[in-house]
Amino acid sequence: MYPSLTGMKREVLGVGLRLLVGIVFVMSVAACAGEAELRAIEARLGGSSEGHILPQREDNYGVEIVDPNNAWVVGTYGMILKVTGEGSKVTLQKSGVHSPLFCVSFNGATSGLIGGERGLMLSTTDGGEHWSKVKLPADVGENNILDFARGQDRNQVWAIGPWGMIIHSADNGMTWENLGLKKDLTLNNVTFIDDKQGWVSGEFGTIMHTTDGGHTWQQQNNVSGLPKYTQDVTDDEARRRGIPRLEEPDLYLFKSVFTSPKDGLIVGAGGFILGTSDGGEHWQVIKTGTQNTLFSLAMSADHGGVATGVLGTLVRGQTGAWRVDSQVAEHIFTWLRTVTFAPNGSFGMVAAGSGTILVTHDGGDQWVPISRELLAAAAKRS
Repeated sequence: MYPSLTGMKREVLGVGLRLLVGIVFVMSVAACAGEAELRAIEARLGGSSEGHILPQREDNYGVEIVDPNNAWVVGTYGMILKVTGEGSKVTLQKSGVHSPLFCVSFNGATSGLIGGERGLMLSTTDGGEHWSKVKLPADVGENNILDFARGQDRNQVWAIGPWGMIIHSADNGMTWENLGLKKDLTLNNVTFIDDKQGWVSGEFGTIMHTTDGGHTWQQQNNVSGLPKYTQDVTDDEARRRGIPRLEEPDLYLFKSVFTSPKDGLIVGAGGFILGTSDGGEHWQVIKTGTQNTLFSLAMSADHGGVATGVLGTLVRGQTGAWRVDSQVAEHIFTWLRTVTFAPNGSFGMVAAGSGTILVTHDGGDQWVPISRELLAAAAKRS
């Protein structure tokens, strides 16, 4: 479901067939390239690749950077990579599972959590040398765990997913309570700026705010500046081509970032960024120069923001002006799922599809992929 092609289809229903066609195209291209690469990998392994985690081929979903020497990337087939030396060394850690892993969050360099498919959660207390399954409340079900957030007290953790799932831990992920909304609603992101005040965002234009640690939520769906359609067309052309009007419930929202209790941004399908300066009471559409879906967003100190999405889309912005990074788009042909920066704001990483991991050392001005040879070597050492 996440972020498979099925999930992609659901994501873009409200924002036009054009986005879906682009996603199908890139998935098809990746599949063709992947088959040739798979044959080459199998030749090096001396047989079938079945049962092997292949970092140079797996899709990467989540990334967490504690500091320039401690970062983790998670992805398909239970893959966990520890990245050290600002991207110069990659180690494949043993997860003990073969399920997709979607998100990762650490409290310091040793204690971490990973969320995965069908209610799978893993934890470590030794920097990933060993991972064990976490028991979640029985009434949570088998929802995919799509995102984590931590409070000002890093032992306070929230996780979200489909069916309005919200769970909370006050002890660094050892035990959890169910704070779910009990709605047929996929939540894609959770963000907290302290131990009480946070936001969730997801499908149907959902933006909700809490001031009591997630026990109660208030809608914040006042969005202005939406274009009439997802494409730049006249009313006549929209009627002729069957392009529907764009309404707030059509929005499919992903990552949010708040730089203060008042100032925040959210990215989503259609290439939109929503901005607020009053704590989410009102949101204004910010144009980014693309109509491609944006999955993730991160801020890099003096360098501004970086947002990433489908079809190698990476946009950078500062003081409200955003532009597409053409260098990335010209060389990367897969989706860029998650972007994040180290606390120093200079070292950053992007987890992407088809064995792609991008690294920056200058706050996001320049991005380079970790070499396939380095990723392949991590598999051989495991």
